[in-house]
Amino acid sequence: MARQGVVVVGEITQVSAAGGGGSIAGSATTPAASPYQVVVEMDEQIYSPAFGNIAVPDSRGCCSGFTSSATKVVFILHLVAFIALTIFLGIEASSRQNPTYRPFANFIPLASSVILSIIAGCFWVILAVINPMKAIKTSLWAAPVLSLACAVVILYIGNGAELGIGVLIVVVAIAMALYSCWATGPRLQHATAVLATSLSAAHLPPTASCLVVFVILAAFGYMSFWTVAISCIAASEGHFMNFKMAYVAALLVSMAWTMQVFRYFVYVAVAKLAHARFVYGVRMPGGTVEAFCGTLMGPSFGDICMGSVAVPMIAAVRSFARAINAVTEGNDEFCQGCCLAVSDKLMGRVNRWGFVHVGVRGKAFCVASRHVWSLFVLRGISKLVDSDLTGSFCFLSAVTGGSLASLVAGSWALAMDKEHKELALPVAIYSFLISYYMCRMIIAWPQACVATYHVAYAENPQNPHLGTLIPDHLRELQALAAD
Repeated sequence: MARQGVVVVGEITQVSAAGGGGSIAGSATTPAASPYQVVVEMDEQIYSPAFGNIAVPDSRGCCSGFTSSATKVVFILHLVAFIALTIFLGIEASSRQNPTYRPFANFIPLASSVILSIIAGCFWVILAVINPMKAIKTSLWAAPVLSLACAVVILYIGNGAELGIGVLIVVVAIAMALYSCWATGPRLQHATAVLATSLSAAHLPPTASCLVVFVILAAFGYMSFWTVAISCIAASEGHFMNFKMAYVAALLVSMAWTMQVFRYFVYVAVAKLAHARFVYGVRMPGGTVEAFCGTLMGPSFGDICMGSVAVPMIAAVRSFARAINAVTEGNDEFCQGCCLAVSDKLMGRVNRWGFVHVGVRGKAFCVASRHVWSLFVLRGISKLVDSDLTGSFCFLSAVTGGSLASLVAGSWALAMDKEHKELALPVAIYSFLISYYMCRMIIAWPQACVATYHVAYAENPQNPHLGTLIPDHLRELQALAAD
């Protein structure tokens, strides 16, 4: 499938001091429509005053073509290396077994956390569809409560490293509790309305559930191999086990990347289905099969592999900048002038909303991120989208699932091997990560619907299929700011 995109000669210019609008130097051509789309002429100038002059190349620029293809190849090679490492560790564990290893205190808790994470993720999706308000409220209080319970188990282990990790979890739980107190009023009501509206208006076909089930089964297979590999490290001894930390680090990096790819694969495929409904009010021809196969076999999969690395890193930088700004109450000049400015620029160039245009328009990820964010700034909804609570809901629901799995697995490991209770710490940490990533992948379904709703509004604010939810909230926020 050939890349599609807007071909622009020149760059977007800054607003003049007299207050003139932005202009695009040169000429532009409208991208070719997707097979299920009608031709839409967008005669507007995309201007992003927050980021100065931004050159907008076509979608066959530096982050498409070779880069996305190379990233896809690297991802596939990494999966092959992961399987080879799992086989190697299995051979080592069978030939040189550690006599102190107890599978009921290590492997069984980790395997149970995989199953528990699937149950937790499906619970959050069902609750979000049935009762969005209850889903968001439950995640706001359940995440800090279960995190504190998990911290109690880790503190019970009692050694130096465990105490430090336990205290850190307590601090994070308190921060989440304070955030839950802040996330009330109009923000909570708007997030609930957007979540409910986007899920209902998307009219996803029943076969979309089959897509999610297929990805869950693929993730379950990967996590089964991962659980065996990490358990074999604890069960082995010998010369090759002198590099245990390197093996663990490689497995953690593999899990993080693979699960993020699964997550954004679901994100892009669902965005394709939802976009046709939001923008044109029609069902996408080919339906789920076309969305699934087009995402997996098309050039967008390379962009998914690349974006799955970039987006979490940018989100971490932005969260760090916001945390510093909250602690200093905005009085730190370094934070205001550097951290937040850098995070804002990064957000304008790499963001998860860009995945919508990756799937729908066939653009390269970097180009799609810039185009979508420029549309958000043009429509005046960038701050509204950035502060939307549905992203926090997905994060907190995953933290809840991870904390629950960690609590169960850590308690299980302590009960089964009281003589070596220090071994419960890695089991608790691995169980948290397994459940966290599985929940994030499953909950990507509603998050993709919300992101597509925002992108569809930015493309055409007069779209009759979207209602007046976003304009009404913007007026409400302006009224609150005026008071």
